Amino acid sequence: MLAVIPYFSPLSFSIGSWTLGAWEILVALSFICGLEIARARAIKLGLDVRDIVDGVVVTVGMGFVGGHMLHVLGYHPELIQQDGWLTIFKVWGGLSSTGGFLGATLGSVLFYKVFRKRDYWLHADQIAFAFPFAWVIARMGCFSAHGHIGRKSDFFLAVDFPDGPRHDLGLDEALITAVIAITFFALRNRKVKPGFFLALLVTMYAPVRFGLDFLRNTDLSNADLRYSGLTPAQWIMLGLFAVGVWLVWRLKGQSRIPDPTEGHAEQPPG
Repeated sequence: MLAVIPYFSPLSFSIGSWTLGAWEILVALSFICGLEIARARAIKLGLDVRDIVDGVVVTVGMGFVGGHMLHVLGYHPELIQQDGWLTIFKVWGGLSSTGGFLGATLGSVLFYKVFRKRDYWLHADQIAFAFPFAWVIARMGCFSAHGHIGRKSDFFLAVDFPDGPRHDLGLDEALITAVIAITFFALRNRKVKPGFFLALLVTMYAPVRFGLDFLRNTDLSNADLRYSGLTPAQWIMLGLFAVGVWLVWRLKGQSRIPDPTEGHAEQPPG
């Protein structure tokens, strides 16, 4: 079966003297989308919007830091030899989404446990709820830039790259994450326990990402490093899935929060 998606050059747009790639535009749009979804849900639950908005900013900011650190240490350690250890602090110089998850997790813990003490599970859950909606847009940005070229394939949604049809993992992950987003949307008014969407996100996403990394290319110059046959992301996803199982176990016996359609919940003490 031939690929049905023709290859296109990475998209960019000129705004005056500035040239912005579609990746930058879609990533910015994904942040705005995620922020607004988390903010709207916080309002329905009677939470202080400032706690959610500030928490999102810190969480995403730490995500960029963690994403770049794993990009350098896990995927491109040669950059340290080329540019020195200061390359770790050049956040704009490449990102790993898996490192972004680790950094974002650390950021949320620091914000809600240290900087502004709040009910962690209740507040982090609102950010987790918004994540898949934002991630679909961000991964479409990766698709627009062909940032994750995969193995050669006759999959009907493969992209017809100059050297033949290949998986474009930005598109593949966007489509699968859309399923997670649809699931979250269907459960948006369900009475759930604090941490429910965080647990659901981890247990749904980790197996997907683990499997998708087997579709990454091994024949191009930008092929990911493997450690005992697995990418750094796959090793981390194994641990992340274990965390998800623990989160599911933790939910047992926890009290529920009110259905957002039934009114506002009382703001937890700070």
